[in-house]
Amino acid sequence: MSAMLAMLVRKPAAGKVKPGLAEALGAPWAAKLYRSFIMDLCERFAQLSVPERVLAYAPRGARKAVSLLASRHWRLMLQEGSSSGSALAAVFEHAWQRGYQRAVVLLSDCPTLPGGFVIDAFDRLLIDDVVLGPTTDGGVYLVGMSLERPELLMGLDWDGPDLFDALVERADAFRLILALVPYWYEVEDPAGLDRLASHLRALALVGDDELPRRTQTLLQRLRLAKGEKDGAR
Repeated sequence: MSAMLAMLVRKPAAGKVKPGLAEALGAPWAAKLYRSFIMDLCERFAQLSVPERVLAYAPRGARKAVSLLASRHWRLMLQEGSSSGSALAAVFEHAWQRGYQRAVVLLSDCPTLPGGFVIDAFDRLLIDDVVLGPTTDGGVYLVGMSLERPELLMGLDWDGPDLFDALVERADAFRLILALVPYWYEVEDPAGLDRLASHLRALALVGDDELPRRTQTLLQRLRLAKGEKDGAR
């Protein structure tokens, strides 16, 4: 069955992304990290065997800036709707209109997300109606669907700590066949950034093929900049 992969992204502008990191590191560094996260993910999944890959971007007018994050393997579309749920529903509607029978959308920008989790999500949609990738803080990093049910996504608090539970309850209420892929972490605050840095060191040590090298290089620069700043005090 034909399938589409998508990511929801924003223009990597200082002060507009990663507020939890911006508070700790400064808005420019937070924007640079976000940019590296998206570029690493775009590069990793550019080789995934799906007919179409879509970056659903916001805000309006950010097309040029977002186009610099990805290769020709990704097509851009403007996010529609006034909420995360409506934007996500619009991406799935785009997939159905183009004749795809499975669609997976990434909501998190954690650059260490294993490619195998996304492949597993597509495989599960051969049988199941909905697949969710839960985060360790109660959200979701991935939503996949094999049928048109936009009401599953609407009217939820997509930034709240109970999103995963709410989606599970709603899928059960709609009698949808639900599947899960493994938990993963997000990078939204200093604790998440420390977890990422530790994980990157381990990936480099074992020579992992999925090491996000742009993010690794930027974190090295960030540590050097922080060391120079602390040394000047």
